[in-house]
Amino acid sequence: MMQVMNFTAVDPDETAASGALAVYTYIPVNITIVAVSAAPLEDDAGATIDINDDGSGVIAGVDASDKDVPGTWKSTHVGGTNAPVVVAAGSELTIDVNNGAAANRFNVDIWFLPGTVKA
Repeated sequence: MMQVMNFTAVDPDETAASGALAVYTYIPVNITIVAVSAAPLEDDAGATIDINDDGSGVIAGVDASDKDVPGTWKSTHVGGTNAPVVVAAGSELTIDVNNGAAANRFNVDIWFLPGTVKA
């Protein structure tokens, strides 16, 4: 059964844009990422989201520029063209906000299947 993790990448004092390593989370079991959506609280032209697994980029450049139209990354499991991304138990996922010049808060959903799922 598909599940979702929801994160808010935010500048803590809300005075500047979010940036690299805006979110950290620990993954206790193997998961397979099948979709990502991202949007800012306010429009932020050029903003994108990257997801890293133990410091290595695994999903890059998810559009996060339009608050009304979330950017998406989709694997073949949900009608997209990307290979699913397996994240091993014990990994640390981090989220980077790139080119976030205006918004200081971004909503990021990571849709996943528990376990290791083949492409």
